[in-house]
Amino acid sequence: MKPIAAKSKMKSLYFLLLMIVSISACKKDALEVKQEKEFIQVTLQPATDLAGGGIDLILKPDGTANINPGGDIVWSATYDISGKKITVTVQQTNSKYKFTVISDEEIHGDGGEILKLAKPYLAQ
Repeated sequence: MKPIAAKSKMKSLYFLLLMIVSISACKKDALEVKQEKEFIQVTLQPATDLAGGGIDLILKPDGTANINPGGDIVWSATYDISGKKITVTVQQTNSKYKFTVISDEEIHGDGGEILKLAKPYLAQ
């Protein structure tokens, strides 16, 4: 009877270990949007025309966003965060923009763009 009890106990320990590993392996999103966050491109080439400029991305807690991909039009969009990847989808133009989360204050675009979190303006 003792060998059976030992096998049962080993199975229980194995199952417990498997559960702990499974729970700890769950992916957590690298960026949480609990309040509106604006990211502004800091790697800019000087604009050679009136439509030039960098990317400006505003993420809202409800999963919506505003994006100006460089120009004079700001598009309404939705976004999805999966791990360290952010995908911004603009329905009107059927466009997708992809970013990688570097930290809470920095994201990088697929084209090498570096965007940093805009600091809130101080009340005067």
